[in-house]
Amino acid sequence: MSTTARPLIGREEELAAITGLLEARELPGAVVLHGQAGIGKTSLWLAGIDIAVSESYSVLACRTSEAETRLGYTGLADLVDGRVNDVLPELPPIQRRALQAALLLGETRAEVDERAVAAAFLAALRLIARDSPVCVAVDDLQWLDAASVAALRFALSRLDDDPIATLLTVRGEPPSWLRRSLPETTVVLEVDGLSVGAVHLLLRMHLDASFPRPTLIRLWETSAGNPFYALELAGALQRHGGTPAPDDPLPIPSTLDELLRERLESLASAAIDVARVVAAVAEPTTDIIEVALGAAADTGLTEALDARILELEGDRLRFTHPLLASAVAARQTPTRRRSLHARLAKVVPTGEERARHLALATTEPSREIASTLEDAARSAHARGASATAAELAEQALRLTPPTDADDARRRLFLAADLHHGSGDTARALALLTEAQAETAPGAERAAVLVRLADVEAGPRESESLYRRALAETEGDDALEATIHLRLAGLMRWGEGVERGADHAELAVRAASRSNDVALQCRALAVHADWHFRAGRGIPRTEMDEALALERALPAGPLVDGPTNFLVHQLVWSVELDTARPLLLELRELHKACDDPGSEATALWNLGFLEWRAGNWDDADRYAAASLELKTQLGCAMPPDEFLGAIIAAHQGRIDDARARAEREIAGGEAAGIRISLSGSGWVLGFIELSLGNAIGALPHLRRSYSIRNSFMREPGMRVELGDLVEALLTIGDLDEAEAILTDWEPRAVAVDRAWLHAILARCRGLVLAAHGDLEAAFATFERAIADHARCTDPFHHARTLLALGRTQRRAKKRAAARATLEDALARFETLGAPLWAEQTRAELARIGGRAPSQDELTEAERRIAALVAEGRTNRDVAAALFLTEHSVETALTRIYRKLGLRSRTELAHRLASKT
Repeated sequence: MSTTARPLIGREEELAAITGLLEARELPGAVVLHGQAGIGKTSLWLAGIDIAVSESYSVLACRTSEAETRLGYTGLADLVDGRVNDVLPELPPIQRRALQAALLLGETRAEVDERAVAAAFLAALRLIARDSPVCVAVDDLQWLDAASVAALRFALSRLDDDPIATLLTVRGEPPSWLRRSLPETTVVLEVDGLSVGAVHLLLRMHLDASFPRPTLIRLWETSAGNPFYALELAGALQRHGGTPAPDDPLPIPSTLDELLRERLESLASAAIDVARVVAAVAEPTTDIIEVALGAAADTGLTEALDARILELEGDRLRFTHPLLASAVAARQTPTRRRSLHARLAKVVPTGEERARHLALATTEPSREIASTLEDAARSAHARGASATAAELAEQALRLTPPTDADDARRRLFLAADLHHGSGDTARALALLTEAQAETAPGAERAAVLVRLADVEAGPRESESLYRRALAETEGDDALEATIHLRLAGLMRWGEGVERGADHAELAVRAASRSNDVALQCRALAVHADWHFRAGRGIPRTEMDEALALERALPAGPLVDGPTNFLVHQLVWSVELDTARPLLLELRELHKACDDPGSEATALWNLGFLEWRAGNWDDADRYAAASLELKTQLGCAMPPDEFLGAIIAAHQGRIDDARARAEREIAGGEAAGIRISLSGSGWVLGFIELSLGNAIGALPHLRRSYSIRNSFMREPGMRVELGDLVEALLTIGDLDEAEAILTDWEPRAVAVDRAWLHAILARCRGLVLAAHGDLEAAFATFERAIADHARCTDPFHHARTLLALGRTQRRAKKRAAARATLEDALARFETLGAPLWAEQTRAELARIGGRAPSQDELTEAERRIAALVAEGRTNRDVAAALFLTEHSVETALTRIYRKLGLRSRTELAHRLASKT
């Protein structure tokens, strides 16, 4: 990187800001310099790099050009050039492959998400910053290619305490995204024109010229203090013969365009040809110049360098000022420009740039060139350069012959999808709207309407377009099924559970009439999922049919296919032993297929499963692995911390749990994701309930309940129900608690959700006890314990024992209460649930009496032991002491351990010997 060799004149404020940032090292921080072309931003930028080097920064610099704007990751390649081989071995495999694909450092085996490249860039910055602070320097940000902008924006907005400084220049006003991405301490300076005195010094330093003050004033006024303009004016004045009389007009062009044209016209044609190649190529080198221009290259290059039109950095050429590049590019006829692009298409090094030059060289439709452009678009998309891919796809569409209708439609949809994926929704809508207007009514227009609906941001607008498309399918069963699936998906998190299920059923019917097996499989899976979400249980026959179809697909399980839906249903139904092997198999499959996104989903489900199973350490590991994969992919936005928050809350890590839940809610609110609000709202309510703060828990739990009621009718998914009812009972609101129970008890019975049966029975037992009907309450607790035995959920089993023990204590059944609570305490301690263990200890303390030592039987244990020694069964003991059979079994285990016994016979002998 060449830097300025002369001191800067009149730029004390800007240099002070840059020096202050780099010397103080209060990082991360940034300086943004903006202003008109030629005002001196690049000179300041180069001076800033000098300062960074002197302060021992690792400088990652990129000087962009207009020709680079349409190609993907050219800016990113410049930024990491020289350091990429240092960081690649230390990046996680996902990010290493993404960065290699983006920079064309190896073969792309699978599509790379733009977010994974951005995450890899951020990780690379942090790796480089371990050894020394980093200065990320970009000149002329307005020409940075869209893919590199996305990576830079991603990284800048996620800097925390990283020792990274950012130095940027931009023509005109800084883009709005930049201010949102940079630290609050960022200094944004507009670079203005120089003073008269500064212009005088500038001309003496660069041109060794000194003008009479009247002429100097006129030069300054005409240039408005713009250094580049002032130097060009003064140089032209020298060429025109020196100093004019005070009353004579300046014998030079009055506008910068005219000045640049005059300067370029003084060059020979060979030098102009060299300049044109440099202006048109993304990464112009001396080799490209030689191949493109042949024998004339040396002469032209020498003249362009001597005239200070171009400068050489290593073997790479660039204009001494970007305004010269614009002037060169503008001074060509369309025919000459197309001829140049045709020549360059044969010499540029990458397929994407070659395709772009072919497109710019062509005005007439060409089947061959259109196909080349489409291939290049898909290649660019595969390495994460969506904006570049979108432009190439649109060029392919432009050059498709009118007779190739199928190719045109495919390229239209590809271009629209790519524009939408790159964030240019307006362009995607424009393309599709134009195509809709030009397409006759029927299935073809219906397909365009579906794509329009896919791109529309508003659900109402999308639904209207889908319904219009339905009216024009004209017997296209596959298209009709696709539309119904889209409509079902629209209602997934809305208020249309029944409508969503209806559309899913219509999708199954339409798909069954088509020959598309994958579509049939997907439709059956979606219909089964809606059946489940609507609270109707798992449709086993339909799922078996869908799974059989999926197994016959050569590509393996679908991302949104029946295997994934079945696993989801089994986990939420708490059929954990059935779900676990399926999930482990899916995880290994996705790992083998190098599909980290799907692997992250499988890990999340495994974490949720193990949380429910009470294996919280395993759950935490799975949750962390899932989040790490999503972070490496750059797609954990909004923060996917729901599962981590659940586990932390149950393990008593309150600050961590609360912070995670609040981040998830903030992200959900920003993105409009209601499921994030309801799920993490429940976690916040659970935290307060765990701390004994029912009043504080209620707002969170009520909000969660209200949101979930609109789209989640499957009883097994309603994790907030038990907590909400218990909080209501704690504050004495029996009416609302009973209303919720009355609503959900029959739903749980209808699909036989033992997990929820047990929780609702616990709550019903508490309601009955509050009404004074203790006999019915204890019988209901017995039913709850029996339902717990039918499913794996040790935490709620312990909570039911805690609720029973409290009720027994209040009913003055102290021995039974102690035995039940000790059972609950042992379970909470085994799980690692300290807050609930503390609640249980508090209940035990309220019973009174002498606390037993660790190896001494409690009063409750002595009563149980005595009855067992008499030969009574566990059922008889439970009935005599108002306990559950399971509590008796657990107590016997403790008794055997304390006394060093193995059987009922040994217990009877031990007690007999003491009498």
